[in-house]
Amino acid sequence: MDYPRAATFAVAGVVVAAALVSGPLVPGVTLTSERDVTYGGGNATVASVSLPDRATLDSGSYGQDGYYLAVPPATVRFAALDGSPSVTYRLQIPDLGYARSTVHFLTGDVGGSYEATLRPDNLATETVRRDRYEGTVSVVVEDDAGRRRVAAGNVTVEVIE
Repeated sequence: MDYPRAATFAVAGVVVAAALVSGPLVPGVTLTSERDVTYGGGNATVASVSLPDRATLDSGSYGQDGYYLAVPPATVRFAALDGSPSVTYRLQIPDLGYARSTVHFLTGDVGGSYEATLRPDNLATETVRRDRYEGTVSVVVEDDAGRRRVAAGNVTVEVIE
């Protein structure tokens, strides 16, 4: 008997059997556990939000082309937090046609405050034409009560050569 060939058929048989049993052919059977966390659920009562009023577009260094966009975090302070609500931090710079947002999924162990961040980004040299731009930052919370904007403000984006 050819043992490597038998082992291959045995493994293939187990994979096919598992796929058939856990698939739509046998309703009610699952081989995975249910997810305990439903993101965007729970409750988030926001006490205050601190938004930055300045961001920077730094010229590329060491021969890099383009500009590096850095935005300070927004600090969200909670009066109450349970479950797993989400916080979305958003930046818009209309004159550059630029928008970026990051969704943060929270859990109850976050504590009384959370720093929502935006990842740094790169912009092409030809898109940046001025010394400064005006933009907006906002924070949106989603929980069992729905989706609501809890803070918004203006931000000056300074271009640093």
